[in-house]
Amino acid sequence: MVHAKVLTSSLIAAVLSASAAYADMPVTINNVDASGGAIHVLAFNDKTAFEGNMFAKMVSYVKIPATEGTVSGTLKGLEPGTYAIMLHHDANENGQMEMKGAVPLEGWGYSNGAGATSVPTFEEASVEYTGENTAEMAMNYAP
Repeated sequence: MVHAKVLTSSLIAAVLSASAAYADMPVTINNVDASGGAIHVLAFNDKTAFEGNMFAKMVSYVKIPATEGTVSGTLKGLEPGTYAIMLHHDANENGQMEMKGAVPLEGWGYSNGAGATSVPTFEEASVEYTGENTAEMAMNYAP
């Protein structure tokens, strides 16, 4: 019985310390070109999921109303580690990236300043989240 109480107390302490490791990452997005629509912010901690656009495997997501200039939001429930963040300014809010051939007609962006002229790798877009820092990114728009 004593062992059961010690084990239970140990399990509760482990769960509490594990849940305390999760935090919310503030994100700031600069250079939002036009008002209207929404900015979709997707965080990945897996190279294959990020590079394969496997949206079902993102680890956090926030939708931020788009206004010209700078917008901010919060990616919830992240533990410290390496993440690649993808942005999409869905101006018409249809849930799709509008394209003209290979040229995006809506805004895009990635963490670490990556992807201004081509789709970045996970490593190029990776940022370290300490549990306390903020991700600051910028939108890109085709001319």
